[in-house]
Amino acid sequence: MAELAPGSVRIGRLHWLVAAAPLLLVIPAHVFVDERVAHWARGRALEKSAAIQAATEVGESTWWLIGAAVLFAAFAFAKRHNAARWAFAFFVAIAGSGLVGNLLKLIFGKARPEKLFEAGCFGFTPFSYGYDVNSFPSGHATTFGALAMMFALLFPRAGWLCIALGACGVSTRVLIQAHYVSDVCAGFALGMLGALAVFTVWRRRWPSSVPVRGRWV
Repeated sequence: MAELAPGSVRIGRLHWLVAAAPLLLVIPAHVFVDERVAHWARGRALEKSAAIQAATEVGESTWWLIGAAVLFAAFAFAKRHNAARWAFAFFVAIAGSGLVGNLLKLIFGKARPEKLFEAGCFGFTPFSYGYDVNSFPSGHATTFGALAMMFALLFPRAGWLCIALGACGVSTRVLIQAHYVSDVCAGFALGMLGALAVFTVWRRRWPSSVPVRGRWV
């Protein structure tokens, strides 16, 4: 079996612990926190903040996917193979975790905060389809999670900062009442786990081509 190149991304136990940690908060948040925080944010009209709205849009996956695809093509054409592999990894991590998240939304069918405010509805209607019942897990939080872990792997010395920034990003989904706390915890974990899964599979199947940190050729 081919060996990993020096500087290749390596996944440790701490990575998995950090990625899975938000899952421990999902059930307690749903039971004790979700409704209270949603009403608190609603009472302060935080959705009207331009800064929060701008920050939350960083978690929109479409532009990241387009950017990663364009960078992959550009780097591949320029024969900057390592950079192209990083772009590919970003694309797969975001797209893969996003697809899993969309499937989970359909399975759980959790009502969004708007339904709580309008009709007092809070809970799940499994296998339901529609924007107002696809709150769990948060798609934006999933993207934030994938980005946070990918950047943490790319820049390990700033790993904790990347995770912290990602956590700040997911909090905006709660502040604008688009999701509950449990939704963003689940999404954040899903995105981070998705990023780790990409490299875990890559290392096992094609170890000699695993992206290398600090080299852009």
